[in-house]
Amino acid sequence: MNSMTEDEGGLAIVAYGANYARLVQVKRKCDPENVFHLNQNIQP
Repeated sequence: MNSMTEDEGGLAIVAYGANYARLVQVKRKCDPENVFHLNQNIQP
């Protein structure tokens, strides 16, 4: 997960499975301005 490229972003959904939706909520709460936009794992 740490070295994914933009093209591999869809793999995060598969890797995190049912937890992905919760992680998106955390991302929206903790980073509403999307400051950490270079992280390809979780989309806001």
